Amino acid sequence: MPPAIPNHGPAPPVILSIAGFDPSGGAGVAADLKTFAAHNCYGVAAITALTIQNTQGVAAIHSVEPALLRACLDSLAGNGQVRAVKIGMLANRGNARAAGDFLEAHPELPSVLDPVIRSSSGAALIDETGFAYLRDHLLRQVAVVTPNLSEAAALTGLRVENLEEMKAAARRLLELGARAAVVTGGHLDKAVDVYAVAGGLEAFAGEHLKPDNLHGTGCTFSSAVAANLALGRQLRDAVMLAKAYVVESIRWAYPVGPGRIPLNHFYRMQETPRPADPVTPPEASA
Repeated sequence: MPPAIPNHGPAPPVILSIAGFDPSGGAGVAADLKTFAAHNCYGVAAITALTIQNTQGVAAIHSVEPALLRACLDSLAGNGQVRAVKIGMLANRGNARAAGDFLEAHPELPSVLDPVIRSSSGAALIDETGFAYLRDHLLRQVAVVTPNLSEAAALTGLRVENLEEMKAAARRLLELGARAAVVTGGHLDKAVDVYAVAGGLEAFAGEHLKPDNLHGTGCTFSSAVAANLALGRQLRDAVMLAKAYVVESIRWAYPVGPGRIPLNHFYRMQETPRPADPVTPPEASA
């Protein structure tokens, strides 16, 4: 049982993000930590790469040495408080292997894999050997994998451009060894996600909100799934709640530069509170 916060009950669960750093704050570890905090969880992070980017795109990527990543993961694991793991950008095979070894050492932790291949501006975020390790090993180790259309196509070798093709890709991911998969279709005319487990397949429809030039939706969705798992929710519920959170984060998004628009992870802090119901004063007694 987690320790109690004085006068506030149990401490929030700790969630580990293994991902790259986006200095513009829209994706990667920055988005993960904001998403964790928005779900009343405490985020910690092991950085896989430093990027040079702003809202207009990625200028350069500098990978962290795998030995440094392993040391960071070992240090965080030594605290003994991590309750879930989210894996995003890995950059190379060495870092992918470090993440896989961490999961192997801690099989009790629910884990979510966002199989990041390219940034929203088109920059490659993992090399070919790293992607091969992700597909052949990490895919089998995590509780759920959450690819978008292009990532699902790369993982399965199938064309994935509509709902039926999303369903075929989700089934193929299970055949490849995934325990569960969510193929996200936020770029379709109707925002539909396909959820697949061994027991069946479901399509979750949602709103398609403009604008389309959003940054960090995949990171945010996978992190929200991890947060809900850390809070003790079942996977299907975690997926549905994460989808709802992303929709509202998009609805409340605003530009912070001339390029792509980051999600508003803390929209709940900016919502106008519902007015209190009027109180009818009690009648005076005779």
